[in-house]
Amino acid sequence: MNSREVKQFVLVFVLTIALLSLIFSGCSKDTSTSPTPSTSITANTDVAESVADAVGEQSGGVVDQMGDVFMLAKSIQLEKTTDDGFLDHREAIYDETTGTWTIVLQRERGVHGKAAYGYWNRTFTCQFLNIDGLPQKYYITHGDTARTINFNILAGDGYHKNVRLSHDLKELQGSFIATNVHTDWVTINGTYRRAAVDTLTTQNFTRISDHVLQLTITDLVGPRGSRNDLSQKISGTITGTFHAEIVFDGRRGYAESTVDKTINIVIDNGEAEIAFDGQRFMSNVQTGQIK
Repeated sequence: MNSREVKQFVLVFVLTIALLSLIFSGCSKDTSTSPTPSTSITANTDVAESVADAVGEQSGGVVDQMGDVFMLAKSIQLEKTTDDGFLDHREAIYDETTGTWTIVLQRERGVHGKAAYGYWNRTFTCQFLNIDGLPQKYYITHGDTARTINFNILAGDGYHKNVRLSHDLKELQGSFIATNVHTDWVTINGTYRRAAVDTLTTQNFTRISDHVLQLTITDLVGPRGSRNDLSQKISGTITGTFHAEIVFDGRRGYAESTVDKTINIVIDNGEAEIAFDGQRFMSNVQTGQIK
C-alpha cells in the first residue's frame, strides 16, 4: 500500500468513526429539557385535568362552594353547628351593623391515604336581602323570606388528591349574587379566583403546575336548600382564563413550560364540557376528574 492509499484509508476510517459517534450520540441523547416523543400527554390535557379538579364538587371546587350557597337558601340557625346539610364543622358570627354573617367552614372528603381524599378550609360572608333589598338576619326573618343572597369568599386553603393529581390550594377568592332564593331553583352569578399547585403523574411523567384560574360564573342554576345529587342538578356556564408555569420532575413529556388558555365550561347533567384551543374535554362534575 503506497502513501496515497494509506492517506485515503486513514481519511475513510476517521470519517467512519465520526459518523458512528454522531449516530450513537443522537440515539442516547435524553435530557430533562427535551420533550420525550411518543407520549400522549400534552399541555392541554394537563390544563383540562386542573380545571376539572377546580370545578368539581368532591374536589372542593366551584360546585362545592355553590352547594354552600344553595344550602343557605333555607331556614338554618347559622350560629349552631347542627347537622343541617353542611356536613362538617363551621363557626358563624353575625354583624348587626352590616347585616352580614362571617362563616368559617372546615370540610373533609374521602379517607386519608386513599386515592380520592381532600380537606379544606373556607372563610366567607353571606348577607340575606329581603324583597326591598334590605339586609335581614336569617333566610326567613319574622316570616319574611329572603330574595337575594350576597356571598363572598374571603379566603381558602386545603389539599386534594385523586388518582392522577394532588392539589395544594394556595389562595381562594370569590364574589357571588344568588337570586330567586325564595323559589325552588336558585340562580348564581359572580367571579371566582383560585391559585394552586398541582402535581400530575401519568405515564411515568411527573409535572408540577403552579397556576391561577380566574372564572366568571353565568346563570348557574341549582336546587334551593339541598345538596342531594347536586352535581346532577346544576347547570350553567363558566368562562375564564388559566395561567400556569409547568416544571417536569425528570423527563419532559411536552415542550411548553408556560401556558395561557381562555376557558369555556358548560355544566349540565352531571358533566362539565371544558373547551379551549378548539379541543373539548368532558369531566365528571361530582368527582372533578376528566373522563
